[in-house]
Amino acid sequence: MTKPSIRMFITILYGDHEKILFNSHCKVEVLLSHIKQRCGCEPDGMVELADHSGHLKNLLQYPQLYASELLKSRETYIPIAITRNEGSPEPIFVPLLKDHEIIDSKFLATLNLVGDSISPVSEKQPKSGKTKRKALTAEGLSRKAN
Repeated sequence: MTKPSIRMFITILYGDHEKILFNSHCKVEVLLSHIKQRCGCEPDGMVELADHSGHLKNLLQYPQLYASELLKSRETYIPIAITRNEGSPEPIFVPLLKDHEIIDSKFLATLNLVGDSISPVSEKQPKSGKTKRKALTAEGLSRKAN
């Protein structure tokens, strides 16, 4: 196994123009837990990450994978709180950043479109981590080749 690189970090933008660095060389569930703690989120709430364009990273679907397999090193992400209204299966996505230059109508539209196209967020474990890891690794390799 290779030693983790010092460059395996991501930047999280949150609150009112605040940012914090996180080591992405850890399991997704650990990363999201630390993001909730450091960014002042509800301990029982669900948090996801989105890029600057509003595309969700769907980390909650892969809690046992390393975040560095799913996120690009040195990139900046925005935490998104996920809630549900009682009686509604549709998730509600709330950006935890108050920066109106980033969180504009285009960002919100993309966030909601992506949210509508994915299956409802659940806290269940993926059925087979090995299968998903292989698929993600192959996907990651094809991205690097381009």
